[in-house]
Amino acid sequence: MSRRVAAGLGAVAVLFVGGCGSETSSPTAPDSTPVSTPVPGVGLAPFSASAVPTALTGTPLDKVALAQTVLTLSELPVDFDIVPDPVEDLGLAPAPTTSESDKSSTHPAACAAVLAPIATQVPGSVSSISKMFTGPDFTSIDQDSASFADGASAAAAFEKMQQTVTACSEFTGTDADGINITYQVGAGYQPTVGDASFSYRIMTASEGFTLVADVVVAAAGSNLTQLSATAPTPIAPDVLGSMAGTAVERLRIPSA
Repeated sequence: MSRRVAAGLGAVAVLFVGGCGSETSSPTAPDSTPVSTPVPGVGLAPFSASAVPTALTGTPLDKVALAQTVLTLSELPVDFDIVPDPVEDLGLAPAPTTSESDKSSTHPAACAAVLAPIATQVPGSVSSISKMFTGPDFTSIDQDSASFADGASAAAAFEKMQQTVTACSEFTGTDADGINITYQVGAGYQPTVGDASFSYRIMTASEGFTLVADVVVAAAGSNLTQLSATAPTPIAPDVLGSMAGTAVERLRIPSA
C-alpha cells in the first residue's frame, strides 16, 4: 500500500483533531471542472477484472525516455505541485527500508502491493519512474510507469496487478506511528484507455477519517502506467479519465 495514502490520512486526522480545520474547497481542473465530487456515503461495488491483453507489442523505453512521459503540471488540475524525489531530485541518501520506530504493517502482508509502484509489484521491468504531485485540501495525484522487455511481460504484469486487487477487497494495517487503518477496495468507474486498462477505488479509513483513491492502470504497448488520485471525496471521473488518456498518449509518443 502506498505510504502516501496513509500519510495523507494521518495529516487529515491531525488537522481536525487539533481543531485547526477550516472549510475546504475542491481544487479545479484547468477548465474549472471540480477535481473532486462530494458524494456522501460513497460506496464500493465489487472489483471485476478486465481481460488480459494478448497482443501487446512495442519497443521498451529506457529510463530517460520513460521520464519524458510523466504528466506535466499543465496536464493536471490547477494548484498541484511536484513533490521532489529525495534521492533523484534532491540528491539525498536513500531512506532506510526499515527502522525501529516504523510501526507500519499490512495484514495480509501480500496486500501491501495494492497501489505500490508497478516496478515494486512486478520486478523485472527494463525501466521505471514514479512521480508524486500534491494539491490543496489533502489531495494528491501519483503516477508511476514501467517499461517491459516485450508485450508478453507487460501483459503478465497487468494480470498480476489485477490478481492482487481481486484478492485484497478488504484488509487492515497500521501507519508508521502504529495507528490502525482499514482498507476497502472495489470497482473503479473509468472506461478503457490504451491497449487495455482496469480501474479500481480504495477507501482508506482511520480514527473516523476517510480518504478515497481512484486508480487507473493502463497498457500502451510494452509499457504500463498507474495513475491514482486521492482526496477526502472522489475525484471527478472525467478529470481522472482525461489524465489517464493523456498518460497513455505520452507513453506512445514520448516528449522530446
